[in-house]
Amino acid sequence: MIKEMTKVQIIGPKSLLDDVIKTLHAMALVHIETVPAGKDIERAFLKRLPLERDKIEEKERLEKASERVRNLLLLLTPPERAQGIRIEGDEIDAFLEDAALVEEEVRGLHGRLDGLSTDLSVIEKYERILRAFAPIVPRLGGLKNFDVVGLTIEKTREDIVGLLSEEVRRITGGSYEIISQDLDETTVGVVLRYPRKHDAMIRHLISGRSINEVRLPDEYGEMTLLDALKVMERKKAGIPALMEDAQRRLKGVSGEWHPRLIALKKAIDDAVDEIGVLTYAAQTRFTFVVEGWVPSESFGGFKGKFSSLFGDRVFIRELEIQVSEADLIPVYIKNPRVLRPFEVFLTVLPPPKYGSVDPTPYIAIFFPAFFGLIVGDAGYGAVLFALSLFLKRAFRDNERLSDIFTVLSVSSLSTVVFGFLFGEFFGDLGERLGIMRPLLFHRAEALKTLLVLTLGIGVGHIALGLVIGAVNRFYRGKTREAGGKLVQIVIMAAFLAVAGTLFGYVPRGFFTPGLILIIASFILLVIIEGVIGPLELIKALGNVLSYMRIMAVGAASVVMAVAANRIGGSSKNFILGIIAAAMIHILNIAISVLSPSIQSLRLQYVEFFSKFYEGGGRRYTPFRKR
Repeated sequence: MIKEMTKVQIIGPKSLLDDVIKTLHAMALVHIETVPAGKDIERAFLKRLPLERDKIEEKERLEKASERVRNLLLLLTPPERAQGIRIEGDEIDAFLEDAALVEEEVRGLHGRLDGLSTDLSVIEKYERILRAFAPIVPRLGGLKNFDVVGLTIEKTREDIVGLLSEEVRRITGGSYEIISQDLDETTVGVVLRYPRKHDAMIRHLISGRSINEVRLPDEYGEMTLLDALKVMERKKAGIPALMEDAQRRLKGVSGEWHPRLIALKKAIDDAVDEIGVLTYAAQTRFTFVVEGWVPSESFGGFKGKFSSLFGDRVFIRELEIQVSEADLIPVYIKNPRVLRPFEVFLTVLPPPKYGSVDPTPYIAIFFPAFFGLIVGDAGYGAVLFALSLFLKRAFRDNERLSDIFTVLSVSSLSTVVFGFLFGEFFGDLGERLGIMRPLLFHRAEALKTLLVLTLGIGVGHIALGLVIGAVNRFYRGKTREAGGKLVQIVIMAAFLAVAGTLFGYVPRGFFTPGLILIIASFILLVIIEGVIGPLELIKALGNVLSYMRIMAVGAASVVMAVAANRIGGSSKNFILGIIAAAMIHILNIAISVLSPSIQSLRLQYVEFFSKFYEGGGRRYTPFRKR
């Protein structure tokens, strides 16, 4: 339900402002607002409280520290199980000093891992080439005053090998040797030996685009190709152990420091918030003023807490709420624990206005009821219940997903109940086995009855929405709007009576009085709401027809379940029959999670909420620590 809010004003000497802000932060009760300027005598002397230079510098320092901690967290791996740690504001600087040393160590470990990874990549790249050259190089020998170079040439330009040989012969006067061999499907390897005195001209010759010299990294530059290959192989063998050691050390640092850094970042951000909230306050020459909203039920305790901490040095008073502030009052929704998971459905909507209706209790009743009425299979309900409990446990750390699976578990129990009422257990399997019979009716054989039932539910649901809207508007002094909704209810009831006489469900004597009541109420509705009244009425009647989807989707689910059993039973192979039926049932269960959820939500959001829900509220966000 939407809790009543109280507007409070806190006044005290400027010397206590920091202590008051820290107290408000720790209490996590006050939704702080900017103190408005006013022309009245009381606010005429109030001025905006500017941030002092040291506060601005401190805020900038903390924001930079928060960014550094955030970047450091990106370099660490969250541990599987982390102990919750809390860091107070006066501990921030000490932890930042330790974090600087950790950052240096972590960046060093990441640098080492990057270096080892690069070395491994380089070695693997050159190792492939050197291994291909290894059989060629010994054939050329190792004469003094001769240089040996390795080259790679794309196979599409193999003609370059002949041209290269001709040019080298011309330069060296025939004193050279060249050997070529395929390295892979796309590359030819060439090893060239020539007199060292011709090195400059040869280097210039092989610098063309289609010729790539195999240049070893600097650390292997003075080695022969074979020696470089041996050194690379030895180094490659040792790299995995070095990388594993660095990763083990990094994991150890992550396990120790990741929870601390999370707590440190929250503490820093809290400190930044405490400085930032100062801009909401106002001041006179000697005092500060802070204003905000607290739940009325907590106002007494809030005032008593300040009295015990500050005595008569800080004054707290309740302010009168002006008419112009009606739409600015923050909305605090608080429901009993059993209803709280159903608040998840409000997260996709704008908050309701203050003073309007919290629909959570109604969702908690009607969503599971409609879900169960659509699925209506005890076997499916049991499977969904087990699945929802498993998923709730698996995602217990995710509050929103946990709430969703709690709602699914409640809806599954509703499904089991309706399954017994309709006599459905995996379709007609329970009936075939003789363990279940319909207590009400079989849905697949009583579609007309189901249609009447769902239309009746629609009328009741829409009428309830209109009643809720009428009561709420009457309570808020909007009697004209309340009267319009009550007239709509009368028209719907009269329309239902007339329709019942036509189909034989209601005695014929109700036809004429019902018709007269419809006409009279329609005229009254036009008088109260003008042209918009009849339009809203037509919309409400159309909304009632939307409830037929309960019958349609539910009947489709029944037919699919029965078809699964018949397909499985018609198979000559018992095992294959079971597998075929099980696969169809699994598909139907999956559909039974998605489709009924969508249809039930639509009936809540579109048909029901439109009769009373007023969005556009502001969420209650108390000034609290992260």
